[in-house]
Order: sequence, then structure tokens, then C-alpha cells
Amino acid sequence: MAYSRFALKAVSALIASGISALIGLAPYAHAEPACGLADATRYQNAISAPTEEGSPAYFLRTAEAFIAACPDRFEVREAHLVAARAALDSGRADVSAFHYDAALAAGAQLSPSARMDQAVVLMATGEQARAREARNLAVSGWLATLDATNAATLASYQVSGGTIYSVRYTHPDPGLAVTALWMAVPTGTGLPSSILIRNAPQRAAWRSLREGADAPELIVAERLTCRSAALLGEVTDDISLKDIDRGAIGELAAYLGHPDTLLSTDKGEPIAACLGLNRMMHVPGQSDPSMLR
Repeated sequence: MAYSRFALKAVSALIASGISALIGLAPYAHAEPACGLADATRYQNAISAPTEEGSPAYFLRTAEAFIAACPDRFEVREAHLVAARAALDSGRADVSAFHYDAALAAGAQLSPSARMDQAVVLMATGEQARAREARNLAVSGWLATLDATNAATLASYQVSGGTIYSVRYTHPDPGLAVTALWMAVPTGTGLPSSILIRNAPQRAAWRSLREGADAPELIVAERLTCRSAALLGEVTDDISLKDIDRGAIGELAAYLGHPDTLLSTDKGEPIAACLGLNRMMHVPGQSDPSMLR
């Protein structure tokens, strides 16, 4: 059975939580009077190996059933996160916000990407101050990860409308070398945007085929928002790092004058969460296949 986009997110959330894979494939249905390991096993397998279409509605229903039946199990923390993302993808911002709050109250640790999802949900419910707090926690969590692993040198610039963070990676991923990244974070309500410098091996291969000769390494500048990705151009040897830095800060400072806000969707349609967060908040070792382009 092919997994939906949400199914993959749900399974990844379970793996990241550190819950051990357990045997059995029966979907979670009814808990025993006293919830135990067998109930948690059935729930986990219902999430990781659904026997029906793995739609957001299915994951929300399954997670909420487990939460209601087994409120004292420690797995409930991760079930709230599964329910929060499922509600987001079902267009139910209030339900998603509730589950993010419940997950945190139960002791869950939100990843930077989950924090950004929470920020979007809070924007949708009109809680702008809390949305800004969640967004800022997402960014600070990402920067803290880079700093703790000595993955990059960091700097920040206060500009009109917000802050621009400069990230110079010290150990880029082989073949997907992101060497530098700049992120703009609005002071007020709004979503972040990034510019990164990276290798583009697939584009270099296409050029080689087109020109009938070995093509040199191709380095590009890419602009990312929560809604889009666009190549800004090639980075050649005659462009200095100082020029790149100045250009990136200038582009992002202009963005902060009119940052992206929440994109409204029809009732029942998925809320427009940020796309490509693993690129916008790049961490070495967590590469995105689309960066091969």
C-alpha cells in the first residue's frame, strides 16, 4: 500500500521519538480496561502499518482513540504529535493547536519542524503572539543543533523588519554540499525565508550531457520560502564570498518588508504548512533528495 505524505511523516515521528518497533500488525481498535504494552503495540502498528488508506482522518481518529483509552501511557506524548499533524492536514487548526499543547504538557520535545508546524496552526487560530513564539523556538532550536554539533559558524544581523541569521557550514555533506545559508525571520507576524549556496550535481550532469563534455561542479544560489523554491543563479569563481553575503542579506532584508503570512485554504483542506523545512533549516546529514537538482 502506498504511503501518503502524512503517513510518512507519522512513521518518521514514531521513529524519531525513540519508541522501539514492536511485533504485530493488527490496527489499534479497543483498549483493555487497564492499558498496557499490548495496547501501545496495537496503536503503534496501526500508525506504522495501516490496513486502510493512511489518510489524515485515519491517523487523527487512531491517535485520538489511543489517547482517550490510554491517557496515562507515555506513548500518548507522541500520539498527540501524530494527531496534531493529522489535524493540520485535515484543515482543523483548533484541534491541531490543542494536540500540540497537550503534547508539550505531557513532556514531548518538539523538533524545529514540528515547532514551525505549530506556529502555522497558531497563526490559523489567530494566536499571533504564540505563533511568533513557536516560530522563534523553531529557529532557535535549529541554530542550537548546529551550534551543539559544531556544524557551522553562526552570526546574526538586525535589520528593519526582523533578523537575518548567517550560517557557514564547516562540514558540508559530500555531494550535497550546502556551504552557506541565510535565514530571515520577521520581528512581527510572518514566516521565514532562506537563501542557501549549494552544489547542484544533477544540473551539472544535465549540462554535461547537453554539451557533450565533462561539466565542472555547479554551485547555485537558491531562494526558499514556505511556499516556493527558486534558483537565483550560478555562483562562479569570480563572485566573492563578500559579494554573495551582501547580496543574500539584501534580498532577505527586502523580503522582511513584506514577509509571507499564512495562506488561507478552504475549510477541510490541509492548512498550508511550510514546505521544504529540511532545506530551509538545513542540518548536515539530513539531506533532501530534491537538492540533487
